[in-house]
Amino acid sequence: MGRPMHLEFYGDTMLILNDSHVLDFVVSDDSIVAIGDTSFAVSYRFAFNRLLLTTDEGKIITMTAQDPLARPLWGRWLGTPLGKSDRPVELSMFRNGIARWRWFPEGSWVEGEWDRFTRIITFTWLPDSLEWTARYDPGGNSLLFEETDEEKGTLILRRVFRAPSN
Repeated sequence: MGRPMHLEFYGDTMLILNDSHVLDFVVSDDSIVAIGDTSFAVSYRFAFNRLLLTTDEGKIITMTAQDPLARPLWGRWLGTPLGKSDRPVELSMFRNGIARWRWFPEGSWVEGEWDRFTRIITFTWLPDSLEWTARYDPGGNSLLFEETDEEKGTLILRRVFRAPSN
């Protein structure tokens, strides 16, 4: 609530981010109607391999096909270290290359930065410049950390689109 709604398109899938409740969709041959925290109705058509959405106000939004590797990584990720701990780890990645992680839900945040080179993402945690390296799996929409440190071990984080925030 109070944040802008974002539409993300992946092939034939549309994700609505930043709504508090899951939207209900009604799709016909030429329109999409979504009802939830934020309600909207748009007409759509395909032209030159682009999806064109037309709002009630006549504004046109266009989206080209997107390779899975082009998916933005910012957002919230959760996972539990394999065999080392039963406490989940939460990771938040932001558009400006800033990241933070914590033991979920009560841990304090550790701030840092992230940088991406294709499927390899490098995290640098401050103030010690400790580095973690993750491999992005676009098919599973997950991050695989081989070894973060002795306490965390191998860690797989999955993208969280809707979950309670603490």
